[in-house]
Amino acid sequence: MARILKFEPAKDTAKKPDFDQVYEENYDKVYKYTYTILLNREDTEDVVSNTFMAAYAAYDRYDPERASLATWLMRIAHNEAINLVRSAAYSKRSEMPEYYEVPDSSDDSVKGLEDRDSVLYLYSKLSAAEREFLNMRYAMQMKDSEVAETLGLPVKTVNKRYQRLLVKCREILEKR
Repeated sequence: MARILKFEPAKDTAKKPDFDQVYEENYDKVYKYTYTILLNREDTEDVVSNTFMAAYAAYDRYDPERASLATWLMRIAHNEAINLVRSAAYSKRSEMPEYYEVPDSSDDSVKGLEDRDSVLYLYSKLSAAEREFLNMRYAMQMKDSEVAETLGLPVKTVNKRYQRLLVKCREILEKR
């Protein structure tokens, strides 16, 4: 009996973009996303720096078939930011002020809320996870499937969480 060898064609070896290009195209998104978790410019800059260093170190292992570059970077940023928030040094800090410093390019970070003071007020009343979710949805304009993948949740859960959060935001702004 003859043995038939089956060769699979090589995967599409389309060249990944140069990491400098990845950095340029994604820095603002990663920064905005991280800022909504930390609400502190210095911590955000540290986490963003750590995110891109980790991404650069692992870039040869990045698989575009598993996730988009933006999703992959956001997952790294998410992990870096959450690790910082969970650290003992971070938890010893004083409470955040009622209003926060906003990065230069974030005036349009939440669509539908034209008043910057309303956005700042709203963000001051939301948890870090809620701010993170709003930022992914609006500032980064991620699809439900990308948000679900980033957070490790089912798409239906993401949609339901979004609906509940919008109700909460409306209630907060009505009480203002």
